[in-house]
Amino acid sequence: MDSLAGPSSRISFLDSDFEETLEQWHEDSVGSEVDSDDNISVHSDHNTVSEQGESEDNVEQSVDEPPLETRANIGDSQNTSDSEEVIGEIDNDEDEEPDTSNRRRKKNYFGRNRYRWSADPVLRRSRVRQHNIIRIPTVRPPAQIGDNPTPTSIWNLLFTENMLNTVLKWTNEKINKERPNYDEHAWHETDVCELRAFLGLLFYSAIFKSNRADYKSLYATDGSGRDIFRCVISKSRFGVLLNCLRFDDPTTRGERRKTDALAPISEIFSEFINNCQVLYKIGESACVDEMLVAFRGRCKFKMYIPNKPCKYGLKIMCLTDARTGYLFNAYVYAGKDSDGLTLDAQEKKLMKPTQSVIRLAKPLEQSNRNITADNWFSSIELANVLRTKGLTYVGTIKKNKKEIPTEFLPNRKKELGSSMFGFTNDTTLVSYSPKKAKAVLLISTMHHEKSIDKDTGKPEIIMYYNQTKGGVDALDEKCAKYSSARRTQRWPMAIFFRMLDVSGVNSFILHNLYKERAPITRFKFLKTLAEELVKPQLERRLQNVRLTYELRACIRRVLGVEESKPDTAEEKLTVRKTCYTCNPKKKRKTAYLCHCCKKPVCLECTTKICNACKSVL
Repeated sequence: MDSLAGPSSRISFLDSDFEETLEQWHEDSVGSEVDSDDNISVHSDHNTVSEQGESEDNVEQSVDEPPLETRANIGDSQNTSDSEEVIGEIDNDEDEEPDTSNRRRKKNYFGRNRYRWSADPVLRRSRVRQHNIIRIPTVRPPAQIGDNPTPTSIWNLLFTENMLNTVLKWTNEKINKERPNYDEHAWHETDVCELRAFLGLLFYSAIFKSNRADYKSLYATDGSGRDIFRCVISKSRFGVLLNCLRFDDPTTRGERRKTDALAPISEIFSEFINNCQVLYKIGESACVDEMLVAFRGRCKFKMYIPNKPCKYGLKIMCLTDARTGYLFNAYVYAGKDSDGLTLDAQEKKLMKPTQSVIRLAKPLEQSNRNITADNWFSSIELANVLRTKGLTYVGTIKKNKKEIPTEFLPNRKKELGSSMFGFTNDTTLVSYSPKKAKAVLLISTMHHEKSIDKDTGKPEIIMYYNQTKGGVDALDEKCAKYSSARRTQRWPMAIFFRMLDVSGVNSFILHNLYKERAPITRFKFLKTLAEELVKPQLERRLQNVRLTYELRACIRRVLGVEESKPDTAEEKLTVRKTCYTCNPKKKRKTAYLCHCCKKPVCLECTTKICNACKSVL
């Protein structure tokens, strides 16, 4: 017994007979006639308080190499009751959660509504969260039309044949309605070939930056005009198509306007947005913002935004790819209730900015992507709602929100360039001081640590926000650089022009995703698109014998077609015919044909010209 109870005797609490050995020692110590100084001392290296913060991964190790050993030393400085207390501690450590009563209390911040933020981040067991997995933008199966498609083949996927037929149908109806009021020959129905050529001319005006000029100046023949316009359609015809372009049934428009303020254009606008979504797989982050389309005509939902370049116009709420600027979803703001369209009754009870983001982000739900937006949209409510829909959120937040603690607000005592963090289970709040008495506030449900960029000293949340906040602004800038929008007093036309501009941007982004694409600038891409749209109309118009020789020579030059030299032996007719230019009463017969139109013409109605002069014409 003395050998077992000696100071050098040790056992491990991991031994299977640990409890039996302790009980045996206890009985022996009670029955022995030792002095009170010869008490049993049980020493344990297991620190309960220090182990409470450890994860299960650190605790559950192999039995051969335990992280902490409990060693029982039999000595002269511990009594029997101490041994029983140690047994109880070991049993509780194995069967229950560690006692946290002795842990240091975390520092908390509280907003005006007592919303609590922790100063320390919440410990996470997961190594990489699903919303932190990066996705690369790609084209969807409907857009997989080869490794190097032409600009027109891509654009046709956005502006489909069905959309063009809708525009064609109601445009012809408007032309037929207005035709009795005019005597000009230009008032006749159009077709898809001419309509596509008209859109091609709008793209030409965009790359020429002539969209705001009077279209009549583009047809000038004094050298200041653009020959391509004269070659495609006449000046009067361009004006007819521009004035008569329509997108819906006018007979049912009044009834549809009771429930849809955008009835004059909502059909093709919705189809266009749907085409944008089915062709493109958005990347890991999307950007939500507003885009103002310049318009000063009459419209009940015209907006005034002083910080925009055009100030007055139609507001379009957009969701784009944060890195490429591809327009993925959008709707026209038509009043205070338009944000909640397509939402259920519960979602309509939320704040208007929250409704706007939810409506735009519906195609991305449960995809673990991130939404970036500015402080007009940001709120704790929005962050929580998006989290339930499988989306994260990063954005600046206004300082007057009730959830913001006073410690995060601007303060002259704050150190320049300092950052302060607040954490909840799913949301991170950061306050950064770029200047004295200034503070930038952001919230994020994507970031969960106190990460600071080493190069700039700014929080990682701010760096990520700066990288992903400009998707809509980039789209707006690209549309403004090559804009097809012309002056108009009809707001549906203003939206249609913006649809054309967006189609040019989106098709160019899609073009850059194909493997064997030729390196091309956006100017060259739009120019090629315009050329391919007008080419069928040019080829058809070249066959029109009523056009002047000079105009047809211009068309041949645009198409790169050389004039065919007819066989002189075939210029004479075997049977003489009446000259078509002379007075019919003369009934003058001739065996000669016009070199251009191939009609019978007498020698008095012709002009001799040499080959050198003929090539100039």
